[in-house]
Amino acid sequence: SHTTFTSLIHLLPLPYHLILLLRHNQHSLYVQKDPVHKNRCHVQFPEVFSSSPYKVNVTAVNALGKASATLSFEESTIVKPDPPERVTASPIRLNPRRLEVSWHSPATWPDIDTFPLKYFLRYRPLIHDKWQHVELLDSTSHTITDAYAGKEYIIQIAAKDTEIGTWSDWSVAVHATPWIEDPLPITTTTEVDFPNETKTSPIPSSKAPQKAEPPVGRAARVVTFFSPLLLGMMLLFM
Repeated sequence: SHTTFTSLIHLLPLPYHLILLLRHNQHSLYVQKDPVHKNRCHVQFPEVFSSSPYKVNVTAVNALGKASATLSFEESTIVKPDPPERVTASPIRLNPRRLEVSWHSPATWPDIDTFPLKYFLRYRPLIHDKWQHVELLDSTSHTITDAYAGKEYIIQIAAKDTEIGTWSDWSVAVHATPWIEDPLPITTTTEVDFPNETKTSPIPSSKAPQKAEPPVGRAARVVTFFSPLLLGMMLLFM
């Protein structure tokens, strides 16, 4: 296995360099400097999860002199995996309160079969500040069954060796929303108001012909004219 040491000395008045010595069971171990980071180095341990302590001596040297610090530790206390990778969360069709979460163990973990990891999952809806937690042994997936329907969730996972060490940092957060039923198509009904039609009889024209009287013949008019005259003559001769 490998361990990285990072110096906490960042600001000195003059340029400096570091000397690191590491011993285990009275043997000096090879220390490889990091090609990019000046205050970092890598060490390959001769034993895996040794119970014997390691002793580190770090010396900073510059033109003004040098200063040293010593540290002693056990490997089992500093084992810390990298966070889980490729975390995904997806809704489950027809299940409005469930989310399917999956992930992969960190690529830097040496042998997942020999040294299995356990995981710690936390999740919460964005509308709440309180996290819910689930601890899982040797599993890289989990189904959340108590999600709020229609609410967006934030999900993170940490990893740890099943026996020793500490929890990793949290994974990159992922967001997911439980399945939501597709809304039914909206059907609109348009009501057309037709105006009430009132049928009225047309007003007779003032020029409409009047009912004709039966024609009166000339003879009738003559009889009518002479009737009073004949009556008078009859009275005279009586």
